[in-house]
Amino acid sequence: MELLLKNVDPKDFALLTNLLKRLGIEVETKAEILVEKPYNKTVAEDLKEAIEEIKLARAGKIKLQSARDLLNEL
Repeated sequence: MELLLKNVDPKDFALLTNLLKRLGIEVETKAEILVEKPYNKTVAEDLKEAIEEIKLARAGKIKLQSARDLLNEL
């Protein structure tokens, strides 16, 4: 059986691992895999583009895709 603990305070984690070891339960820790965050400039550019598209849609210059159509594409 495996148990995954997320967002545990380090003090609580130490207490839990000590308790498990005292009970004779094997404890194995793995290094956390970090996912690279997107470059902030890219995110900002994407937001600006999305806002511009909304403005164009409100002005009636373009028609936005419905959420249903978007999900169907996925």
